[in-house]
Amino acid sequence: MRRYASVLLVLFTLGQASVARADVVDEAFVRGNQAAAAGELRAAVAAYEEAERLLPGRSAVLSFNLGSAYAQLGELGLATYHLRRALQAQAQASDDVAAAAQRNLGIVRQRIEVAAAANAAQTDRPETWRDALLAAVGDPSFGWLALASGWLALLMWWLRGRLGGRAPGGVVGSVIGVLVAIYLVVGGLHGYAVRAESAAPQAIALPAKLEVREGPGNHRKALFVVQGGSRLRIVDRGSGWLRIRLPDGLEGWAPQAELGELRSP
Repeated sequence: MRRYASVLLVLFTLGQASVARADVVDEAFVRGNQAAAAGELRAAVAAYEEAERLLPGRSAVLSFNLGSAYAQLGELGLATYHLRRALQAQAQASDDVAAAAQRNLGIVRQRIEVAAAANAAQTDRPETWRDALLAAVGDPSFGWLALASGWLALLMWWLRGRLGGRAPGGVVGSVIGVLVAIYLVVGGLHGYAVRAESAAPQAIALPAKLEVREGPGNHRKALFVVQGGSRLRIVDRGSGWLRIRLPDGLEGWAPQAELGELRSP
């Protein structure tokens, strides 16, 4: 455990190089950095969370620092949630912050697997190439690429008709064919990824042990326990409760307050 904490502390300092802006968000952010440097992790977390509440958008550095502080405190669910938020497209992470967040997630993942084995708790499987592909093609930039390709193909088709015999039909036709293929393939994959995420958005189990029940309500029978930090899919919603599904197909209901939904606002 000490070895993990020391590695996390080194990576944690990467986020502290951000230049503070003269506003109330950065005042809280700087207080968090100072508390973290002094080893006062609870105070650091409180300051970072204050900054996050006040921030109108998303900051990769802020999410990274908050996730890394939670990792050092051993709160693996909250650590995973914030580190994954640091990697989302809207956070616009730099290469250094993204690499540090991925590395910290790897360390946290190892600890989640050890804790799940010790607690006889369920956890998600490691991410596969399909998960990575869906996450990549679900990025809005892929949607814009498909849209631009479609419009460009349409424009070239129109120009070829206007120019008639003066246009090099074979070359232009080939280019149009490539653009249409990009539009269909990239657009189709992007649409599939967006629909899949919308139908069953991803969430993180936040507490150390998440009790999953057969129905919404604490009076319902507990079916199994999920290790904090595990990835889940939300497949239904009730009043203050969410029906979740693990990658292996296990389903049940859990309190909404104990799940960190990753879908973009």
